[in-house]
Amino acid sequence: MNQNPLTLKELLRLTGVKPSIWLSGEANVDIAIAWVALSLEDVAPGDLLLVPGENLHPKRVKQAWKRGGAAIIIVGDSSLGEAEIPAEMPVAVAPDETDLREVYRTMLTILVNQRAYMMERGVRIHGQLSQIAAEGEGLAGLARAMHELSGRGVLVQDKRLGILAEYPSSTLQAIWEDVLAQLLDKDNLPQELRNRKKAGKHATIKAQSLPGELERIVTPISVGGVARGYLSLVDIAGMLDSLDNLVAEQGALVCAFEMARTKAVREAEKRLKGNLLTALLQENITPRDATLWVQSMGLDLDKSHVAIRFAWESPSTASTPSMRRLETLVNGEVSRQDYRVIVESMGAEIVCIFELDAVSSRPDMALVLGDAVLERAKEEYPDIPARCGVGVVADDMNDWRVSFQQAGQALEMARRLREDKPLYYPDLSVYRLLLQLEHNPELGAFTTKVLGPLLSYEGGGELLHTLEVYFDHNGNLSQAAEALFIHRNTLNYRMDRIAEICGLDLDNTEARLAAQLALRIYRMTMRG
Repeated sequence: MNQNPLTLKELLRLTGVKPSIWLSGEANVDIAIAWVALSLEDVAPGDLLLVPGENLHPKRVKQAWKRGGAAIIIVGDSSLGEAEIPAEMPVAVAPDETDLREVYRTMLTILVNQRAYMMERGVRIHGQLSQIAAEGEGLAGLARAMHELSGRGVLVQDKRLGILAEYPSSTLQAIWEDVLAQLLDKDNLPQELRNRKKAGKHATIKAQSLPGELERIVTPISVGGVARGYLSLVDIAGMLDSLDNLVAEQGALVCAFEMARTKAVREAEKRLKGNLLTALLQENITPRDATLWVQSMGLDLDKSHVAIRFAWESPSTASTPSMRRLETLVNGEVSRQDYRVIVESMGAEIVCIFELDAVSSRPDMALVLGDAVLERAKEEYPDIPARCGVGVVADDMNDWRVSFQQAGQALEMARRLREDKPLYYPDLSVYRLLLQLEHNPELGAFTTKVLGPLLSYEGGGELLHTLEVYFDHNGNLSQAAEALFIHRNTLNYRMDRIAEICGLDLDNTEARLAAQLALRIYRMTMRG
């Protein structure tokens, strides 16, 4: 926090005086102010003169300059012309409604004991922001209030720098999207704040220069001794001051309280929804009680719902992220898209019941959610994929359990097939039948009979992949060759080798069907 001597700019900011016009010297607002005077006779070197407009004569301005006066603030109308003012001297006109005596007392208080004043101002700012939070305006309301207090662009981010709330300043409005892009980059977070435990225990305000002649002050939002997010105030380089530091300091405290409160409410709601979902799926609740409970959670039983199940591909390995992290990813996308969803962690899975807005046989909105979660997981953990299965649409609450079971089968196949997109149960096609016969020894015998020679053949893996791509393109040689990035003649050669090794006549309908089924069985049951 700045110490004496304070500048004219800081005094005006701290007292809330906003000149309506500068008559001269606006570029010199960083001049140090030693004291404040209300009359010319009291002006000493380095003093700021506060004077009503009707009492100011051009001669008095020049006299103040000769006496070493630093600046003049005129309250009310003045007939003073620019030619009558020394060019270097900051002279500004404050609005008529400015309380000259109150401004004088506040400025003297600041100059006499800046630390005490700033502590008192901090208490007032904290009170203002706490009132905003108490009124339920959330982080968005706090960002707006911090902008109104400081005049700066305000950004509230979560621990992964995702945007929770933001409010641009007038000076940054045109480039605000570019500013946000910079602050979303993890490499632009000051090194001292990257360790969230250390940053949370020793919360500090860091000043940082940004490209484009900008600067920001950034401070961790500490909850439970850990940085759960970050608060930034941004403006043109050279503009940020002690008031901004104060707003950031108190703003981070109130944002921390708001984030903790929101999390507690969300956890309570999640437990209620989770208990409901568990009771419904295990059929431990009467239909009437289930209906009342679902309605109390804000869900609309007149709409259709669908089950979605998420899991990490290998949930039991030491390197696999936690289920808590996967649940956070799901909740993050639900919140971002404003979907109505029950989300619950069940063992090694995250289970959702998704409310559909439109009546449709295919739950496109749920598939969009699944795809968004998988993409976000891939961004964070490129080597540890998440998988997703989606059941059929349930028009009635009694069918939720069926959709849940189908989503589980789709999830299991998504894992086995290493599917990067959400797998919708009806799209499983023949796999739905094969899953029912999975433990039948005839499946393995059938696969060995049809593809065994190819599976044991040296270099057979490439030929097996070629056969899969060939079938994926419905036997179209040109499309399959393009997908494999090989010449059509090369593909013809490979197909001949496959037919020779396996003894398959791929022009025969029954042989083609057998080969396709064997491939699917292999993908489902035998692939590593």
